[in-house]
Amino acid sequence: MSPSTTVGGRVVRLVDTARVELVELPVPEPGPGQALVRLTACGVCGTDLHAYHGRPDTLPVTLGHDAVGVVAAVGPDTDSPAPVGHRVTLDPTLWCGSCVYCRHDRPQLCRRGGYLGMTCDGTMAEYLCLPAGNLVPLPDEVSDTDATVLEPIAVALHALRRVGGLAPIPARARVVGGGPLGLVLAQTLIAHGWRTVVHEPQAHRRSVGERLGLDVRDSADVPPADPDDGPLLVVETSASGGGVALAARLATPGSYLVVVGRAPADFATADILGRELTVLGSRGGVGTYPEAVELVRTGRVRPAAVVSHRFDLAHVDEAMRLAGTPGAAVTRALLTC
Repeated sequence: MSPSTTVGGRVVRLVDTARVELVELPVPEPGPGQALVRLTACGVCGTDLHAYHGRPDTLPVTLGHDAVGVVAAVGPDTDSPAPVGHRVTLDPTLWCGSCVYCRHDRPQLCRRGGYLGMTCDGTMAEYLCLPAGNLVPLPDEVSDTDATVLEPIAVALHALRRVGGLAPIPARARVVGGGPLGLVLAQTLIAHGWRTVVHEPQAHRRSVGERLGLDVRDSADVPPADPDDGPLLVVETSASGGGVALAARLATPGSYLVVVGRAPADFATADILGRELTVLGSRGGVGTYPEAVELVRTGRVRPAAVVSHRFDLAHVDEAMRLAGTPGAAVTRALLTC
C-alpha cells in the first residue's frame, strides 16, 4: 500500500507556476499507523523554489518538507516514536516497506513511496497527517529554527554512506555551492573529519560561510586541479550547469563525485573514464535524521545560522519571490505556520 499525507487548517496550495493560494481545509484525523502534527515552522528549500518556478509532479500541491511541530494526535493501533505533545521534525521520505528497494534497505528508491511537498502534500500548512514512522523526536537543545534546516545534514550523512569505504585518504572534500545546503553539508563533513573547502560565486553567501568558520572561496577563482593532490570527495550542491562543470574540473584522478543537486547538465564520459572518477547520485537522507539531530544537539553542526529571513505562512508568495531572486541577500527563508 502506498503511504500518503493529508493537510489541514491554513494551507498553502501551489496551483500553477509561481502562483499559490492560502486556503482553509478541515483538520484531518489520523488513521491506523498515522500521526497528526501541528506544524509550527517550515523552511523554504531550493527544491520548493524549483517547484514554485517550474512544475512539480502534481498540481495542486502543498510544498515543503523541512519542518518542526508538535504531535497533536496519533491514530488507533499506532506505534509512534513520539507521544502526543512532543516536538518533532519529519523525515520527508515516504516508503511502502514491501517493494524490492525497501526490502534491500533502499527506501529512498521505493516505487510506491514519495517525498513530502513533491509527490504528496507537504509542510506549508498548519496541520499534516502522515505515517507515524516519519516522526523524529527533538530534544530541547535543538531549536525550532535548527529543525527546519536538518535536511542538509541528512543529505550529507546519506552521501557519506553512499561513499562508504571508498572514501579517499586523506579525507579531503570540495563542496560546490555555498547555499544553505552546501554550507550545512560542509559543516557535517567537517564534523566527520573531512578537510573541506566550499566554492560559491555569491559574496553574501561566502560571508555567511566565513562566519561559520568555513573555508569558502570564490568559484570564479579556482585554480586547475592538481593531480599530485590525490583523490578528493567532490559534492555538487548548486543544481546548476556551471556548478556541475566546476565539480568536474575540481575532481582530480581517482576522485569521488557525489551529485545531490538536481542539475540540468551532463558529465563528459571521457572525463569519467580518463580520470577514473566515481560518480554517485545521492538522494535525500532517509533514516539519517536521528544522527542529524544528535549533531545539532551536541553543537557540532549549526544549521540555524543559515536562516536569514522569516515570514508568516500568509506571506509565502513574498518569501518565494525573494528567496528565488538571483543576487538577493537571502540565504534561507523560514515560514511560521
